[in-house]
Amino acid sequence: MSLRMDKVNRQIQKMIMEIIQKEVDDPAMDFLSITRVDTTRDLQESKVYYSLLTAESLIKAKDTLSRMGGFIRGQLGKKMRLKVLPQLRFIPDESMRHSVDIYKKIEEINKLEGNNEKESIEEDS
Repeated sequence: MSLRMDKVNRQIQKMIMEIIQKEVDDPAMDFLSITRVDTTRDLQESKVYYSLLTAESLIKAKDTLSRMGGFIRGQLGKKMRLKVLPQLRFIPDESMRHSVDIYKKIEEINKLEGNNEKESIEEDS
């Protein structure tokens, strides 16, 4: 991807986060994070990836984003200087939740191994 497109993607990401934090009053959006933006070279569409920690919050945020997408795009148009303002397509990003799940599983394995080591030590005594 070109340096220009990286810059456009970062700017769109930053602006959308500001709009959501300052102008969208919905509790479902409180802990929403825009993880990345991928814009087509012709600036026709931006895929906006977002994340939340719980699946329930993700569903509520999806509904809110689909309702508020036009408003967010309109506010984005006021804040950015682009010849063509891309259509926004909001896509849930499962990578953060997936990482948390992996971390929890590693913790469980470590606890089990710790318990097995304690039992082994007690048997040797």
